[in-house]
Amino acid sequence: MPACHQPRRGFSLVELLAALAISLLLLAGIGQVYSAARHSYRLQDTLARLQENGRYVLETLSGDLRRAGYLGGITDLRRIEDDTPAGRGQGRRVARDDGSCTDRNWARMLGYGVFGKDDTRSGYPCLPPGAAQAGDILVVRYMAPWVVGSITTPAFQPAQLYLRSSVFEGRLFLGADHAAYPVAGTPARIAEVVARAYYIHAPAGGIAGCAGHDVVPSLYRTTLANGRLVATEVARGVEQLQVQFGIDGNADGAVDRYIDAPPASDTLTWRRVIAARFWVLLRAECPETGYINRNRYRLGNISLAPDDGYRRQLYSGTVSLRNGVMSP
Repeated sequence: MPACHQPRRGFSLVELLAALAISLLLLAGIGQVYSAARHSYRLQDTLARLQENGRYVLETLSGDLRRAGYLGGITDLRRIEDDTPAGRGQGRRVARDDGSCTDRNWARMLGYGVFGKDDTRSGYPCLPPGAAQAGDILVVRYMAPWVVGSITTPAFQPAQLYLRSSVFEGRLFLGADHAAYPVAGTPARIAEVVARAYYIHAPAGGIAGCAGHDVVPSLYRTTLANGRLVATEVARGVEQLQVQFGIDGNADGAVDRYIDAPPASDTLTWRRVIAARFWVLLRAECPETGYINRNRYRLGNISLAPDDGYRRQLYSGTVSLRNGVMSP
């Protein structure tokens, strides 16, 4: 007799619906895990960027402030002769900062190794225009630690400012005139004059951090490069810069109080500056969904409470000005 075959059965509709429901639950769980992992990655990436940029800004500003006012081996700035074209027209005396910033003459104002402006750009037209300009301006000037003839500065640039100094005297000159101005005493050190102005800036037209959101502010600096003032970005996401200066009112070598930048004309106060402290507030490039920043940040003489979706971190530093601030 032929073998008897059992009828074959498939899944019933109820079984298919149950399997589909279980699959959807598993997919939903996997989606939640993926979403949480993606959010965690973005958060860690944001925090890492804030920390990396914050540390870099701290090191950059602190390094420049420590070198500010350094003029090589010379001990008295009044012994430096200014042999630039502008200096020859002003009695060859090294200039003090007059609170302006227009061209390379701003860099030769070695009478202020450190200078600043408090929450204003008035009188500093060399800083580029643009959105999101806020906070203080910090200016530093010093003789570069790298000498002419090194790998960093292999040769003179004709329009760059240089200082040739010894213990006894110094000469400030353009690179095109480097053979014309010897200096008494040995050894004589020859190096570039470094002049830098730090400030918050966002270029005209904006740099979009995220589609549909505000432009990203950055820390910029204007510096002297072969006779031209050039603006470059130092670190993205820096929203605020505040600077205060430590005053030694009784000449005991200790800071009595910290104040905001006085006017350029207040030479007596600038002579008493022996330290500087600064605050930088960094902001994430993109807002975070579901996050509201209700923190309050204190930076010197201002307080900020943004109340938005951007994560922020506040960094600060204090630097003793080892080389003084201005000439006697």
